[in-house]
Amino acid sequence: MAQPPHRRRGPGRPPTADSTVPGLDRVLGRALEAFAEQGYEAVSVRALNAALGMGHTFIADRYGSKERFWRAVVVYAVDRVRGEVAGALADDGRGDAERLAAAVRAFHRQASGSAHFARLVSLEAATDSPRLDFLYGLVEPVNEAVRPLFDRLTADGTLRLMPWYVFHFLVTGSCGLYGQLPLARRFGRPAGTDQEAEAELLADLVLAACFTDGPPTPPAS
Repeated sequence: MAQPPHRRRGPGRPPTADSTVPGLDRVLGRALEAFAEQGYEAVSVRALNAALGMGHTFIADRYGSKERFWRAVVVYAVDRVRGEVAGALADDGRGDAERLAAAVRAFHRQASGSAHFARLVSLEAATDSPRLDFLYGLVEPVNEAVRPLFDRLTADGTLRLMPWYVFHFLVTGSCGLYGQLPLARRFGRPAGTDQEAEAELLADLVLAACFTDGPPTPPAS
């Protein structure tokens, strides 16, 4: 029996998963690498399809356009990072300081394993565009969860007095290391560096700069 033609997806947020595409994580991961290394404008749909090892109409058939595919890739990348951060922020009886510090540590752990996402964010953050609006909208729920903690801890003197945007870049700025590993090697970062330990160190340094009397000690694992 003849199969009906595949319908292209309409407008709206791309799905975070699609069980009809085998190895979707691999596909989205490779696409993330391509967008991070070449930039959205430079990479072509034809080159993307080839890099993914898919048919030349895969992106058009499944997503409708390069922009919608880019959005699906970014949703995939953000979801990998924000899940653990959201868990660290859970209101489970811990104090504001403990929750904030745990979220910063969780963010660095996740970001350290996603160098390509760090590079993509760096590329998109430099230009005011609808893609940046979309990216910001994905992370805004986490920002909205962190902001009340930041405001209360700043007001009571637990955190150093600083604008909210400065706190954001203090926390995220050091993650530039994860997206600039070739430069880091030139500064002496050795091959085989323990990324988990490195992320813990960076998070500890950031927290030490933020807390007036030192950050809360993380719970023993």
